[in-house]
Amino acid sequence: MEYLIIILVLFIVGISTFLLFSMLKNKDNKKNKDNKNNRNNKNSTNSDSNHGNLKREDVFKFMEFDKIIDNMIVQNKGQRYTMAIKCKGINYDLMSDVEQLSVEQGFITFLNTLKYPIQLYVQAQNIDLKNVINGYKNNIANLQEEYNKYNKKFEEKNGIFGIDQNELDSIVEERTKIQNVYEYANDIIAYVEKMSSNKSLLQRNFYVLVSYSKGEISAADKFSKEEIVDMCYTELLTRCNSIISALSSSSVSGRILDSNELAELLYVAYNRDDKSMMSVHEALESGFYRLYSTSEDAFQKRQKMLDEAIDTEARLKAIQSIQKAIEDGTYKTNSATELETEEEISKKASELIKAENLDPKLKQDSYDNVITDYREIKKEYTPKIEEEKENLKRELTEEENMLKEKYEDTELYMINEKKKKAETEHQEDIKREKEELEKIISENEGKEDKKDNNEDSLIV
Repeated sequence: MEYLIIILVLFIVGISTFLLFSMLKNKDNKKNKDNKNNRNNKNSTNSDSNHGNLKREDVFKFMEFDKIIDNMIVQNKGQRYTMAIKCKGINYDLMSDVEQLSVEQGFITFLNTLKYPIQLYVQAQNIDLKNVINGYKNNIANLQEEYNKYNKKFEEKNGIFGIDQNELDSIVEERTKIQNVYEYANDIIAYVEKMSSNKSLLQRNFYVLVSYSKGEISAADKFSKEEIVDMCYTELLTRCNSIISALSSSSVSGRILDSNELAELLYVAYNRDDKSMMSVHEALESGFYRLYSTSEDAFQKRQKMLDEAIDTEARLKAIQSIQKAIEDGTYKTNSATELETEEEISKKASELIKAENLDPKLKQDSYDNVITDYREIKKEYTPKIEEEKENLKRELTEEENMLKEKYEDTELYMINEKKKKAETEHQEDIKREKEELEKIISENEGKEDKKDNNEDSLIV
């Protein structure tokens, strides 16, 4: 009996333990499930939040450029500026050996003259023949008007009794010519439109990319943002023009892309599949991006001002060179050139007289006459030469003063002056820091010497 009671108690305890363990396990599973659901909901919320708050910086970082201004691509938040030169290729394989050698030598010369890095970029584009087709259609419209005019003229003349048949035939002949040209033009338009529908019709365009960094400007922190943009534009324009000039020796022509062409270049690079739907040129022509405006383009005015400033500076340098040549005596006026010609004639005449087999007295008299004539001519020309020099000096001085006044009012002059001032201050800062550093080094050396002397005295 006692054994039965003990077994019953143990059975009840076992069942209670099993039930308690099952309850705890279900509670833990429910808690883990709730935590998992909460994490999933949180992740879903964060994902939705991230998709809804797409940062603008991420898009610009992906595109690797900030904006396009003044025919330049701006990168790295205004730290780097790039211009593009579009080059027209040549058919190298159709050239003769001499022409190929000339092209190779020209390209070697171009590479040897480079003092800054460049990038070569090749872009394959579908040929856009819309402008060509529109041009043909405009011409056809003019032909249609001319044909209608002759047709009307023919109907008027044909109804006149007793009209001269030759005159009528002449009108018919002209009308027929115009009709033939009109039909031929229609065939050309149909052919070009068929070609433009072929998406596999590609054209390779070659570009040279030239970059300039803000870090290349000494003391750049002393210039404003607009001044840095102007300096970068001027430097890039100079570099691109020198590259175009150097490439011409290889029979390769080039031109600098403007802002619209740069936008199209980047548009094609990032939207190869969508370019056929709407080009940048069509978007710009539609005018959807701007308000109504009739003023001159700001870039064109700025370019015009810069060209005038460069032209003025070039003329100033030319005038200064001429003035220096006049002072050195290397510049020759018209009268001086004429006098040199007379001198050469006299020398040649005297040499011929010496070479002739004549009586010595006659030979000497002839020689003296040549010398006398030359001296008379020189005496006549000398004051004329001095007068021409003085007049030229006066004209050059007046033009120089006028150009200086004009040049000092330009933006380019202000930038150059500010640049010179900044460079001078930068050099002075470097010099001052160097002197302070030398002073500190000298003081430290004095302290070290004094310390060594004290240690020597203690040892003694």
